[in-house]
Amino acid sequence: MIRFRKSALATTATTFAALAAAAVLIAPSADAQVWRVSVASGSSIGLGSSQYGSGCSYTVTVEGRSGDTAWFYDTGAYGTFSPQSVTIGSNGQATTSWTPQASGWHRIYADSYYGAAATDSFQVGTGINLGSACVVTG
Repeated sequence: MIRFRKSALATTATTFAALAAAAVLIAPSADAQVWRVSVASGSSIGLGSSQYGSGCSYTVTVEGRSGDTAWFYDTGAYGTFSPQSVTIGSNGQATTSWTPQASGWHRIYADSYYGAAATDSFQVGTGINLGSACVVTG
């Protein structure tokens, strides 16, 4: 009878330890987040008020906690990202390429898995992509 109790107690303790370890591994970290997103205008030549043009590509930089993943979205007007998600490097940054498809206001979001997001808005004019430069009107 004593043998059974020791065996049951050992099994219960092992099960509890395994569950506690699993909970630690899957629990999100409280400070996991992205906190800044920025877009470089690159070699755009603005002939109007905007430095970003439709049909031209720009480098987007996100800053956040190393190892976290950031997903990018463009709301308000259509834009694409390549790649759509990035893993933040040991320097706290990651980059993607953004191509706005239409002129107008664009709001770029960089969201982390944990719900923290960084956002910024940009006015996009009509772009004439020359390959090495983008002429922006409007």
